[in-house]
Amino acid sequence: MNATSLIAEIRIRNSEQFSVRIGNETRTGDLYYLGIDPRTKDHDCSIEEGLGRLIQGWIDTIVSNAEGRRFYLPFDFSDEFTRWLACEKHDGELTALFGWAAIEGWSFSPSEFSEHSRDLQDFHADEPANPQTFYIPRLLSNLRRSQAMIRLAT
Repeated sequence: MNATSLIAEIRIRNSEQFSVRIGNETRTGDLYYLGIDPRTKDHDCSIEEGLGRLIQGWIDTIVSNAEGRRFYLPFDFSDEFTRWLACEKHDGELTALFGWAAIEGWSFSPSEFSEHSRDLQDFHADEPANPQTFYIPRLLSNLRRSQAMIRLAT
């Protein structure tokens, strides 16, 4: 797949950050919390595994949510806030908008965010707001590609 045909791409930038590109916008996230996962026995995993799980959580959330219902996908976990994509599905398309919420990144697992994805309190859209709409199968394909590329890097 040609990189210019990608509408979504998540990749590791360096040992501390990863990038999330959705349409014509790119944001970064810290990798630190992605290596801390209460689902593993020792609460620790590689950042590649953690990022792969986060992407799988996005895929599962996109697929499982009904049309017309707003849901949220986290991508940056910080001590005092988290960054999210607010999403809504309509007629085979997904509209996404970058923003943030005051919920602390350490307060939930990056691979288990469903408790917040349907009921995120106090979401604030980035300014200027730039909602973007994408064909869902293409978006899911791009996310799966990102997940595979991260696995290959390990």
